[in-house]
Amino acid sequence: MPFNDHNSRTEIDATADLARLAAERVDAVSPDTADVFTYTVRNDESQQFHSLEKYLPNPRRQRGTTAVLDADSLNLLLAKVQHLDALGFADRANNRVTAILNYEGWGDHRIALHLKHSREWEHWARLDGDFLPQAIFAEHLQDGLSEIYNPPAADLVEIVRKFQAKRSLSFKSARDIANGEVQFEYVEETSEAGGGTAGTVEIPQVLTLRLPIYERGERYELLANFMYRLGPQGVAFGYKLDRAQEVVDAAFDAEVAKVTDSLPIAYGPAPEPVQPFTTESSR
Repeated sequence: MPFNDHNSRTEIDATADLARLAAERVDAVSPDTADVFTYTVRNDESQQFHSLEKYLPNPRRQRGTTAVLDADSLNLLLAKVQHLDALGFADRANNRVTAILNYEGWGDHRIALHLKHSREWEHWARLDGDFLPQAIFAEHLQDGLSEIYNPPAADLVEIVRKFQAKRSLSFKSARDIANGEVQFEYVEETSEAGGGTAGTVEIPQVLTLRLPIYERGERYELLANFMYRLGPQGVAFGYKLDRAQEVVDAAFDAEVAKVTDSLPIAYGPAPEPVQPFTTESSR
């Protein structure tokens, strides 16, 4: 193919023009450890920012959330990190204490204390205010004997045994007696016509419980008021925890008090972290 000087000059000129345009439209910034951001202006005249922090040996700043299960662990971690502008939030509704270590900044470096209710508390709170059949009530008492401080466990074991052994009891009446108990009169039904053995059983009107509200927490005293209901289908038993929410609130406040020496506390839910501006903008 014959050499065409005009064609060569045209290609050279086009290449030079492209190079010139690229230089005008691309502004590359070389980052260093102090400023790791760069941007590129594309042909559509938009601007995009990139972080090269992942190429550094260590993050430029701490971020993320660490979850712990007790106040001692929260205090331990607070002692290991710098938190000059830290602020804690005690969220009673969610049983959570959140320490925001960079509250005056991005708010994304956190330690969250998740307080979990104890198995003992859940056992008694689960059926609070419910009426239960005789056998289920007896099993529930037996499973919670270790939390019952008064009356003595031996007395309650005897009541449980009566309920469990005499499944065919027909309760006729109930009355309060002077010693603070409720006395039930019953007839133990038999297969014999007109047969049946009469008897009585006494149940305390109030149970005194001592149990932890939160795992790894202190025990609190709580009263459970005995309930019963006589009806055509027989008798149903239950209990109502006295001022239960006040006890739970006191337990939560006690957990919060364990960290107030390490952290100023505000009551309420923790705010969300600050979100960086990420939308591309035109020059």
